[in-house]
Amino acid sequence: MSSRPDTTGVHPDRGLAHGSMSQAEVLAQSVAGIAPTAVMATGPALIVLYAGTGAWIPYLIATVVVVLIGLCVAQFARRMASSGSLYSYVARGLGPTGAFAAGWGLVIGYTCIAMVGVVGTGIYLGSFLTTIGVPGDSTTAQLVVFGAAAVVAGAFAVAGIKLSTRLGLVLEILSVGAVLTVFVVVLVRNGFAIDASQFRLDGVSFDGVTFGIVLAVLGFVGFESAASLGAEARNPHRTIPRAVVGSAVLVGLLYVFAAYSSVLGFGGPEALASSGAPISDLAGDNGLGGVTWLIDLGVTASFFAVVIASINAASRVLYTMGEEGVLPQAFGRAHREHKTPHVAIWAITPVVGVVPIVMLATGTTPLNIYAYTGTIGTFGYMLAYLLMAIALPVFLRRRNEAKPLSAVLAVVVVVALLYVFYKNVVPVPPSPYNLLPYVFAGALLLGLTWLLYVRATAPERVQDVGTTEEDPVPVETVGVERAPEGDLPTGRV
Repeated sequence: MSSRPDTTGVHPDRGLAHGSMSQAEVLAQSVAGIAPTAVMATGPALIVLYAGTGAWIPYLIATVVVVLIGLCVAQFARRMASSGSLYSYVARGLGPTGAFAAGWGLVIGYTCIAMVGVVGTGIYLGSFLTTIGVPGDSTTAQLVVFGAAAVVAGAFAVAGIKLSTRLGLVLEILSVGAVLTVFVVVLVRNGFAIDASQFRLDGVSFDGVTFGIVLAVLGFVGFESAASLGAEARNPHRTIPRAVVGSAVLVGLLYVFAAYSSVLGFGGPEALASSGAPISDLAGDNGLGGVTWLIDLGVTASFFAVVIASINAASRVLYTMGEEGVLPQAFGRAHREHKTPHVAIWAITPVVGVVPIVMLATGTTPLNIYAYTGTIGTFGYMLAYLLMAIALPVFLRRRNEAKPLSAVLAVVVVVALLYVFYKNVVPVPPSPYNLLPYVFAGALLLGLTWLLYVRATAPERVQDVGTTEEDPVPVETVGVERAPEGDLPTGRV
């Protein structure tokens, strides 16, 4: 095993809009990739089924777990930047096979979560249309919205990363603001009194909280997507770690607040768990019934933002894999004018739209489409996170930067992720959820079969895995903020 710094034999990306993304725009990519408004509006109603009055605890612990995952990402991001995101990171620790598995897992995850966004857009936009007299919840209307959401999101992604991330930022600010307004009104109407029952933890079980943690962690997937902007972010070794860890902390606080306020507003976990539309019901019960349409639009905006963000992230991973030749090289082409991976975007977009359309047309309900695609996508994210954490100590050791604390961090993250995997399959969930791990495994195997084909027919391409990197960081400058234009370091990150 080589112990040299891995800054030789690499090349920068040649087609994306280098240095075009500010800190706020990079952060917006991660936040939009999570879709916090959608989770705040619906997540607590699911968590209370297991954690009861202690629903805020799983979100708090999940925030800690996700921040630890984010710190692993940050260890890589401070030292290397690439549009390949975790695919490129894993390549530096586990080699081409591990990298491909991580990258393909991310593509599956982003694509499936984009489908979740399409379905969520249909559900909540349909609810809004129904309130104004248009039958938006009909199958025909949902089919139209599904298709339109995918195509419009793809068009924004092609038009430019700055445009799409700024749109996502605006949509998330508006949607989070709408939902937070409801929760603040709940607190005001309760006189800002502390709900002691949520801190006494009456009837809360350890098993209920631990399973709630599993569900809560799933509400964060996509937070790492800022790493896919390694070629486009300004000063990526600083902005990407801040965006990844910052989005986890910010969204985690919002989730804890949402869980607490939801239980308070409904007067207990039982009423919250029985609500079919928690945030709309809360609005109606607290004098905001006349603006439930605004809530529907806010949640619609959040779901649409996650479609754009997921297509952005997935396309950049595909683009890097294509540029390095481990996937068809057409994926590695960038639009000459917009500087976006347009081939990869238009490869992903039809899948994002067609799969939900076919499922709905064949009788699957929107909520079930949401659940099935979301579960499969989550397995993709978890695999990429797991491989990234395993790769971290190896990556640091090869740079002669191994530290005990980093190794401990990696071990804790691996154990936490393995537990999340375990709780998703044991006990065996009811049908068809028991089949979804096999669906994911089949999709993963399809990708790995392609890798075997490439290895057999063009082994030199496999050797290029992980070679796309922007502005390599020598060992001696890690932790030092490097100024543009080759200036001397100016301070500590």
